[in-house]
Amino acid sequence: MNAYKIKVNGKILDYRLGNNLNLDDVKSYFEKEYKVEKLWQETRHVVGYLKKVDRELFLKLSTTEGISAVTKIEESWNEEFNKRVSRTQKFWVPKNFGSGYYKDNLFYLITDLFNGNKLCERVDDKTITDELKTSIEDIIEFSEIIQNLNLNILNYDKNLNYKDRFINKTNSWFNAIPKDVKEKYLLSKLLDAVKNGANNLSAKARHGDFTPWHMIRLKTGQLGLIDGEHALSKSVEYYDIAYFIQRVFSVLKNPEFAQKSINLLIKKNYDLNKLKVLLAARAVGGFLDESLTSSPDYTFSERFKNWVIHL
Repeated sequence: MNAYKIKVNGKILDYRLGNNLNLDDVKSYFEKEYKVEKLWQETRHVVGYLKKVDRELFLKLSTTEGISAVTKIEESWNEEFNKRVSRTQKFWVPKNFGSGYYKDNLFYLITDLFNGNKLCERVDDKTITDELKTSIEDIIEFSEIIQNLNLNILNYDKNLNYKDRFINKTNSWFNAIPKDVKEKYLLSKLLDAVKNGANNLSAKARHGDFTPWHMIRLKTGQLGLIDGEHALSKSVEYYDIAYFIQRVFSVLKNPEFAQKSINLLIKKNYDLNKLKVLLAARAVGGFLDESLTSSPDYTFSERFKNWVIHL
C-alpha cells in the first residue's frame, strides 16, 4: 500500500507492518552494554527499559527495514529539536543516548526515559482526562513552537516541495481507501479541498504524529513529546494541531473537546480556511485508518468529515 511506503536508496519499503523478534536474542544483544530491565514486543518495534550506571534509558528497536527508515527520522528529529530548545523551557522531546543496527539492518534508538503520565494512557482509552483538558493551551503552544523552528531533519523525498508532498500524501491515503467507501461518503470533495487549498499554505516544521498518547506530563512539570518518526523540516502550517484535533474527534471520539480546541485557535486568530484544508486532509486519513481495522465503522469518520465541512 503506497500510503505507508517510503523510498530509501532505490528500495521501496513498508513502514507500517512490523515483524516479531525473539526477545531472548534481543536481551542477550543489549546486555553486552546495558542492564536490560524490561522488554516487550509492540506492533512495529521491540521496546524496553535499559539502565547504564544510574541512567534510565528507553530502547526502540525497529523490526523491519522500512520501520528502521522512519525510526532514523525520529533520531534526527530528537537531535534537531534539542539543539534549538533548551531543557530549561517547558517543552521537551527525548535526548538521544545511542543508536545502531541490530542484525545489520534493524535500526535501534536509545534515548533518555521520560518519567510521567501520558495525557491519554492508550489509544483505545476514550476518556478525556483532566490532565489533557487542562493542557490544551500548552499543547497549542507546543505545536506553535515546533512549526516555527528552523530544523534540518533527515528526509527521504527531498525532491518534492512541501505543497506537492502534502498533496501527494493525501492522495495516497485517498487511493488506498476502498472504492465503495470513497463513493458512498463523497470523499473526492475532501481531496479537492486539499488540492485547491494547498497553495495558500506556508512551509513549516512538524512533529507529524502529534497525539495525546504521545504527550507526557513529566514529573518535573514539562510537557514531553515522543515518537517523532514522521517529522519534517518543511511540512505545511497547522499540520500538528490539525492532526491532534482529528485524533481527539475520531479516535478518542470526543467532538466537544475538538470543538473547544478549534474555538481556542480561532480566538488566537488562526486562519480557519487554512485549518479546514488540513482538517480535510486528516479526514481522508481517518477514513483510511478505519478501513484498515478488522471491522470498519465509519460513524465518527463521517461525523468528522461533516463537522469539518460545516466549520
